[in-house]
Amino acid sequence: MRFSGRNRGQPALAAVSGRVFGLGLALALLAKAPAVHAEPSCVETRPWSRLPSTGKNFVRPVPLSLTALAVLTPFGFSTGGDHQLRLVAQRDAFGQPNLEPVSVWTPYVLGAGLLVGYGVSVVADSCAAQRVLAPILQAGLLTYGVVGLLKLGTGRQWPNGGMDPAASDRLEQPERARDYAPFQRGIGAWPSGHTAVMFAGAAAFRASNPELGVLSFVGYPLALGVASGMWLGDHHWTSDIVSGALLGEAIGSSVGQSFSTALGVPGELWVAPLPGSGFSAQWSTLW
Repeated sequence: MRFSGRNRGQPALAAVSGRVFGLGLALALLAKAPAVHAEPSCVETRPWSRLPSTGKNFVRPVPLSLTALAVLTPFGFSTGGDHQLRLVAQRDAFGQPNLEPVSVWTPYVLGAGLLVGYGVSVVADSCAAQRVLAPILQAGLLTYGVVGLLKLGTGRQWPNGGMDPAASDRLEQPERARDYAPFQRGIGAWPSGHTAVMFAGAAAFRASNPELGVLSFVGYPLALGVASGMWLGDHHWTSDIVSGALLGEAIGSSVGQSFSTALGVPGELWVAPLPGSGFSAQWSTLW
């Protein structure tokens, strides 16, 4: 995730604002549905709620193992794997610099939409909507902060390294994949913030809504799409993306588990047999 505006050719501001408004409006309609609330006030439904519990969950074996793998991944690719996989994307596949703007803008648009939606849920006093959005926001904000510190601390060179994307020799510098300048380069390439934030949000939603079953994994295809865009668009080295996904999963699952244990999503699952064969299932909740 580049923190400066290096990507050109992005959609017009009006188009992005329209997407944010549309997502916020949809969440507002959900938040305002019935006037009856399941409880008189919202308890621990803020993005900063359950932070101590999130910390405790993070130091469990699985999140710590994912984090360790995220740190070790660049070393595993240091023998030339990152450069070779870049060649696969840019020469053998259909990748090219700044291939499309969608994967670049998606985390920002979704993040802004979630903030708007959460604000609407607070105004509407919809505890159920806050319960859904709070863990996603906490996971995204925590991941964004951690990734920013790691980028500053490692100072890894970007794949294109400031070269002209149209230069004929832009893929002929394999040493660039091993170029690190800790605390000297500013915002570096490792890990991929776009990938980390998307996987954090997907993991937080999954872990905080276990009762949804397969539906709780709905955020992962979107996260994979953004990760693919980072690779094919020559925005990141492969190890940046893999590390970002691992780190996002570690943080997001820790946050989601905290909110799942404390709150859960109110509602009931109804299962009824159908005449002949099969069954029907229905999830109902108050908003």
